[in-house]
Amino acid sequence: NLLLSHRIQQPAAPPPTPPPPLPPSNTNKQTILIMDYEGQKLCENLFYYIILVFGAVGWVYGYIHQDFVYVFYAWSVGMVISVVLCVPDWPFFNRHPVKWLESVPDRRSSKE
Repeated sequence: NLLLSHRIQQPAAPPPTPPPPLPPSNTNKQTILIMDYEGQKLCENLFYYIILVFGAVGWVYGYIHQDFVYVFYAWSVGMVISVVLCVPDWPFFNRHPVKWLESVPDRRSSKE
């Protein structure tokens, strides 16, 4: 009974360290890269032609060796290359940024 009433104090855990401060935001500068319309067109064409070329080369190679698995392997390599090139938003897809218009002030606030 005496042991239960006399508890050993555990040392307190150190307080958690605060996260590092965020960098100052600049509202005039676009910080998030968004693929522009010309970049979307380039990405779609890049994907299309990579798949087409790898599929055609795989088809010819598979026809010569009379084995369909070569077509599948070539197409799979083309798909992997296409995904690596087209899924991330690479900077060369953002060369033609969209110029947005300035916001129009609210009419109700100008009457007051």
